[in-house]
Amino acid sequence: MLRLIWDVSLLFAGTALVVMTILVVLRVASTWHRNRLLAARRHLAPLLMAGANTPETNLNGIPDPVVTQLTLDLIQLVRGDERTRFVEKARALGVPERLRRQTRSFSRRRRMIAVQGLALFDDAISRETLMRALADRDDDIRLAAALALARSDDPPGLDELVARLALREGHSSLLTIGLFRHYADHAPDEVQALVLDPALPLSIRLAAIEALAVTGDYRLVPAIVELGLHAPNDGEELPRYLHALGRIGHPAAREAVLAGLASSSMPARVAAAGAAGRIALLESADLLADLLDAPEWWVRFRAAEALLLLGEPGIARMRKTAKDGGEQAREAAATMLAERGISL
Repeated sequence: MLRLIWDVSLLFAGTALVVMTILVVLRVASTWHRNRLLAARRHLAPLLMAGANTPETNLNGIPDPVVTQLTLDLIQLVRGDERTRFVEKARALGVPERLRRQTRSFSRRRRMIAVQGLALFDDAISRETLMRALADRDDDIRLAAALALARSDDPPGLDELVARLALREGHSSLLTIGLFRHYADHAPDEVQALVLDPALPLSIRLAAIEALAVTGDYRLVPAIVELGLHAPNDGEELPRYLHALGRIGHPAAREAVLAGLASSSMPARVAAAGAAGRIALLESADLLADLLDAPEWWVRFRAAEALLLLGEPGIARMRKTAKDGGEQAREAAATMLAERGISL
């Protein structure tokens, strides 16, 4: 038995030694590789920043990722003629070709870098590569490719991108709103068409609404009002409709905002109160004053904020509530008035 324990102990000790040796070797190899890349960057940087073209013979022994990444970093640091010069130098060094090969990498990170880098080279071959990247297995890479195409001199239609990205099937990402915002600035009618398309998933239509709300385009207000009036109280969409109406800030949102203030949904009442204040909807003053006695602190706070934004009519109701309202309402009104330095 003792011999067995001894043998097992030796086995564990030997295994630990082997594992430790492997870890040390891997650490040494990793350090060597990192130092090699840093040395290559230090060697390459002055060559790229020199005024004359960099002969390709000077790149011998420098890994492709170093050439690509350093060139992209330098391009993004400069503007104007200097940027144009770096872009042309990158073309001469074959950086776009390297990036196109990199889009086929197994590494998600390398594919993302390639897609973002190709956006700097607005030529037919790069656009064709980005169009192929719209079929990438990663949602964020596909959307990054779509955003790069949208910023090109000859962008595809938004409807085509939505179809290629399979957004109609509900696959989405945080980059979706960024894509829609770009089109909202340059082609708002295309984004509005998405909002009004009932075949699209709700998440995509909401992203399109939020993108248009940032631009302050009033044309969409009637459509959002109609959507808000028919949205279920307990759904996630009603607060987002009301928030968008507040961002746009047009009085035509009146009916939806007043209905939202009377909603049984706490998030909807919060969003409606914010919208009423931004729009300065005087007809909402009584409803907002009633919300000062709401059980939820966040509703009371937003209602008080909105009343202050209404000016004297809202302040008058705050003063009255601070004297005659219920306990919660008095506290909410008095606290907000005191914070703003307004006397009772």
